[in-house]
Amino acid sequence: MFLLKSVWDNILFHAKRSFLSVLLITIASSAMLLYRGFVEYSEQGLALSFISNSGHIQVSMKSAADPQHTDNTGTALLSARDMETLRSIYADMPVVKSSDAVLNFQGIIGTDTDTAVFWGAGYDAPQTLGATDGTPVFAGDQSLVLGKELFETLKLSTAQDPFVNLMSSIGDSGLLTGSFAVSGWLDTGTPQNDAGLVIASRSALLDFFELKDSASYMRIYLHKDTDMPAAQAALDSYFAEHQLPYQTQNWKERNPSWEQISGLFRNQSSFISIILYILIFTALTQSLSASFMERIGEFGTMEAIGLKRSSVMQMLVLEVCLISLAGIIGGIVLAQLGNSLTETWNITMTPPGYTRAYRLSFYITLPAILTTQFFIFLTGIISVLHPMYTICKHSTVQLIHYNG
Repeated sequence: MFLLKSVWDNILFHAKRSFLSVLLITIASSAMLLYRGFVEYSEQGLALSFISNSGHIQVSMKSAADPQHTDNTGTALLSARDMETLRSIYADMPVVKSSDAVLNFQGIIGTDTDTAVFWGAGYDAPQTLGATDGTPVFAGDQSLVLGKELFETLKLSTAQDPFVNLMSSIGDSGLLTGSFAVSGWLDTGTPQNDAGLVIASRSALLDFFELKDSASYMRIYLHKDTDMPAAQAALDSYFAEHQLPYQTQNWKERNPSWEQISGLFRNQSSFISIILYILIFTALTQSLSASFMERIGEFGTMEAIGLKRSSVMQMLVLEVCLISLAGIIGGIVLAQLGNSLTETWNITMTPPGYTRAYRLSFYITLPAILTTQFFIFLTGIISVLHPMYTICKHSTVQLIHYNG
């Protein structure tokens, strides 16, 4: 208790020096935490965008036993009976949150003056994709939402209730043509994707072209991302055991670019993190060590009035621990405050290659807090090694007259 009180008195006696040390640790702590939070948010956000579009797992036919029973990409279609069978299987899996069916179609889209190639999909709940301008497509609506680039290529305007003509083929229906209203356009942020994007209601497509209930694949959404490997393995095992002609693909398999993008992003962030850690380590150890080295004479005086050298060492370690903990707490609070301010002020950023700005946020997790703040605390402990070595090396008289 005596040591703790002595340390506290020392901190108050050197209030200005202690405050600057705490402030430096606070800034370093919050900088590391916010950068780690930005990296986590960017990677998780990218993953969530893929999952939102692909689902955690997709289930489709293994192969086209009947070549005519395919969509126009050559993929075998799921029939109404297939989808009912799959839904009954999902119902017995507690990890499954929801599922829906998607019908792919592609072909030529045009107006009286302009035409373009499109790739589209009919969804059970297309309204969830929204519309940047105009009205989203709802289930049963015989209208379309186009990608921004495709909308502009066709020179359409939502103010004029535009219509477009489609030419496509689905299953064994042969060549299909029809006219659809365009209710709006969507900016996904990726011009290459928007150049041919068409969103429709699956049920409306089937009704309009008088087709049987069918889908290219079914998407499965899980309660937890971590359940994906076990859920996929369980489905594959069930299909093999019951000799069902279905196959599964998870969102990473459906989006091979994820591994490339994620790997590149991790390499870049790791390189920047190493530089940031080195700078913070150097700054903290230099500042804290210099602060304690300036007080070597003070520690010699403590020994002269009867305090054991071991007690001086303990005071030194205890003082840097208290200062580090104060700075760490301040850093966590400052990082959370910074995250709150970016959300309150709706600060956005536009990633490279995108045309759409996204809200800037920081995904601050408990593992991120523990790892970054442990590094800060460890750096604080390391910073007193040189002062401790100096105290051990010199006699009491030498410490009192020590001038570096």
